[in-house]
Amino acid sequence: MTQVNANVFRQAVLLLSLIGLPSAVFGDAATSAHWMAPEEAARRVNPVPVDSASRERGRKLFEANCVSCHGPTGRGNGPIAARLETLPADLAAMAGQHPDGDFAWKIAEGRGAMPAWKKVLKDKEIWDLVNYIQNLGKSDDSQRGHSHAH
Repeated sequence: MTQVNANVFRQAVLLLSLIGLPSAVFGDAATSAHWMAPEEAARRVNPVPVDSASRERGRKLFEANCVSCHGPTGRGNGPIAARLETLPADLAAMAGQHPDGDFAWKIAEGRGAMPAWKKVLKDKEIWDLVNYIQNLGKSDDSQRGHSHAH
């Protein structure tokens, strides 16, 4: 490959990753707009009730494992986020916009700098995290009445 072609190739790969087309690189694990779980995984029903106890367990797990990248409010602005090649997702903006199964699969499987947590966290802990993440960006009052589709 000539130097010019190699540079064009590198620029094309960089451009694709920057404009949100991870499916060009990662195949079916993502869509053109967002990294999405496979359809079957996204449809998984959350077995953990959405209640204050689950959200509190999820909050503790989030603070222990996720804040360094996603930030304390889930905006993707944690202390090490700027050093990552790909910025972490703004989970507060995604809350309520993605199915529970989508979040659970992403947490379990990971991708790139996002670690796979399935060997570290139990399934119930992953679903507690999902219940917490689905409420990011909402006021305390709206969290009390939150009921996303299960």
